[in-house]
Amino acid sequence: MSITPPDGARSPDVVAATGADAGAVRGDQRLRLLAALATALSDASDPDEVARRAVKVLAGTPALPFVRLHLAGPDGPRPAAADGVEVPPASADGWPVAAVLADGMPRLLPPRSTDGGSAAPVVALLPVPDPDGDRPAGVLVAALAPGGPVDADARAFVELVAGQVGTALALARARRRRAADRAAPAELRLFQALVERSGDFIAVATPDGRTVYVNPAGRALVGLGDRERVDGLGLVDFAAPDARELWRTELIPTALREGHHRAESRLVRRDTGEAIDVDHQTFTVATGDGRDGTAFVATVARDVSDRQRALRRAEALARLAGALSSARGHEAIVEVVTTVGPAVVDAVALRVALARPGRTVLDVAGGDVTAERVPVDAEAPLARAVRDNAALPLTGVDGRTTGLCLPLRYGDGAALGALEVRWAGPVAEDEALRNLLDAVAGLCSQALQRAELTGSAQAMAGFAARLSVTRSTAEAIEVILDAATTALGAELPGLAMRDEGRRVRLWYHGDVPGTLAATFRDLTVDDPRPIVRALRDGERIVLRDRADFAARFPGLADPVGGHGLVTTVALPLFGAGRRPIAALGFGWRRERPLRDSDLALLDTVADLCEQTLERVRLAAAEHNLVTRLAGRLRSSSLTTPRGLEVATRYRPAMSGLHLGGDWYDLVRQEGDRLAVVLGDVVGHQVEAAADMAQLRTMLNTLIRLGVPLEEVFLRLTELLGVGFLGTCLVVVVDPRARTARVARAGHPHPVVLPTGAPPRTVQTENAMPLGMVDRPMTVTTIPFGPGDLLVAYTDGLVERRGRPYDEGVGALHRALVAVRDEPAEAIADALLRDLAGSEDDQALVVLRHLG
Repeated sequence: MSITPPDGARSPDVVAATGADAGAVRGDQRLRLLAALATALSDASDPDEVARRAVKVLAGTPALPFVRLHLAGPDGPRPAAADGVEVPPASADGWPVAAVLADGMPRLLPPRSTDGGSAAPVVALLPVPDPDGDRPAGVLVAALAPGGPVDADARAFVELVAGQVGTALALARARRRRAADRAAPAELRLFQALVERSGDFIAVATPDGRTVYVNPAGRALVGLGDRERVDGLGLVDFAAPDARELWRTELIPTALREGHHRAESRLVRRDTGEAIDVDHQTFTVATGDGRDGTAFVATVARDVSDRQRALRRAEALARLAGALSSARGHEAIVEVVTTVGPAVVDAVALRVALARPGRTVLDVAGGDVTAERVPVDAEAPLARAVRDNAALPLTGVDGRTTGLCLPLRYGDGAALGALEVRWAGPVAEDEALRNLLDAVAGLCSQALQRAELTGSAQAMAGFAARLSVTRSTAEAIEVILDAATTALGAELPGLAMRDEGRRVRLWYHGDVPGTLAATFRDLTVDDPRPIVRALRDGERIVLRDRADFAARFPGLADPVGGHGLVTTVALPLFGAGRRPIAALGFGWRRERPLRDSDLALLDTVADLCEQTLERVRLAAAEHNLVTRLAGRLRSSSLTTPRGLEVATRYRPAMSGLHLGGDWYDLVRQEGDRLAVVLGDVVGHQVEAAADMAQLRTMLNTLIRLGVPLEEVFLRLTELLGVGFLGTCLVVVVDPRARTARVARAGHPHPVVLPTGAPPRTVQTENAMPLGMVDRPMTVTTIPFGPGDLLVAYTDGLVERRGRPYDEGVGALHRALVAVRDEPAEAIADALLRDLAGSEDDQALVVLRHLG
């Protein structure tokens, strides 16, 4: 590298002519300056520090009036150090620093005159050589002494300065690399110490992906032995096979390029091949600038398998709950549980065993086996879970748990079945899994209880339908013996009825063993056995087991127990005047605790049987039958709750041999509450009568079973479908709370007559008629205090041909005002008298709050 003087500069021979002494002085100064520069730069370890030290040594010397140093950077030259000497105006604007850095050629710029005419220095721009590379490491900008010669010595001096700075820059970079190399293992050891106790998977690798360290928790997570070496493994070897390509092409390159990468991914256990869901982060730890300074790549993966599993299970549990809510019947519920349920608990198979009330066998379905029946007293795990009403672990040959049998329970805790869960391999039963299993068993139990309730209501509807078409006592007895026990799942029914004198006759089916039937011949009304006692005293006798029989009937032979029945019931049936006219006996071959809902079903059975026996008893006069049967449509066992006065009326639309579709019913509820039901089935004659009987029975059953008032009509639609059309009104009167709750399905609005106030129609939200209800109804609650009067009726009371409906309602209001202070019975008679002339059936219920 050599510098050519610019035009106009003094020639070397002129400078030499000024005197040899001056040249010697300058040479000595330059040598001392170079020595000082070498000393200052000898231990610099950073390029910027080299620049600052160089400028500091050179600044202010006579040889170099001003000094600037530019270092090469990614975006071109950057000013690194300056001596602070003011540069002549506009001098720096023309410095071709970038050009010198680009082509490596030095430049000498001619002096520029100052404003005062004083001599300006020559500016030299020299490339700073890089011993380790082909391109300059920077550019030295220096002013040569103004007025002095730009001779070979001056050129050599600035070239030596530039070379010395270049050498110092190379040494500084080398020192920094050595420091980084020494720091990397130390930093790695510190990193290891920090992560040694972490519970996450943490691995360290070189930038090219070679693993150098995996922490203990990470080894355990991926199945890597404590002594197993990792230096032969790549970082991607810990990824699940389907994730490795993504690690190669995105995860590690992104971390190296941007310093950090985060995503959800999957690791793989090297011993089992099991994939593990993780929240994954990869980042770089650098000991210097740029990629060349990267010491290692670190990856941190947190096991989120439990979280992902919990999310999957929650989603599957929601799907199971939704599917169960729409399943109808036991078979549909079992199908849902056994097909949707395995995903909830990560099982390979689920089986369900149903313990029908009082039955001695379990109906088992699900898994990969065909449906079967298993005796309750068998040693099969499902049978033991039902029998013991307790969870039963299922173990493999190594004694580890591979399955579990859970009891399915009623609300009172009694077993209604069992759920068998089997996994592909051993499982650790923790609290989360047990809670999940309990949730599945709870959903299954609730669905099965709903199905049992629905089945009971449907059975009662079928029983009522069969009874409604009987026309003789013999037909009624046949249906009672056949259908009543079928609806209840009972066996060996018998019906005791009074015969001539003190004799009692027992009716039974041919499937009753002759030896058992023989023990009930020649019965009399004073026989001590339960069925005769129920007939004689009107007492309902429920014997939970044979020990209960022995305790209540000591010394009495027990032929029923001898023929396999365990729980037995003797149900009295009443006629007019609450006189016992018959007793129905039946039982179950396995103990059956009778809950409140079961007792409500017994009441419904008794009510239906009583009505039917009463109806066929009076079958000789059909028109009289219509009137009497309609009068019997309220529960025959009803006693009026305290605080209420009730009057009921029914007037058929036709005389002769036809029965209409209007009806009313009164259902006594807990706490002296009374449910008043009125309905109108479209049509007349036998079809309307059958629909009426069926609807009346279904509503009676649903109300007795405690179905919420807002759901009664929806449940009725679910049970009977949409093959009928009619209207209905249910009013639940609570004299204690002084309220009346009203639910209406297309039926005329009831009328309330508060004490001291005019009558008013009870307004409710519009509702679809029966057969079209597809959602819960809105229930309207009104005050009903002492002295208040409430009238519910069917449309035949107010509708007349050629008269607007509202005028008929107004006529009812006026008729009520005229008799408001009369007893309820007198009010009912007056309304039928004053509102005569209807061509339709008329049903009417009048209630007064007595206070």
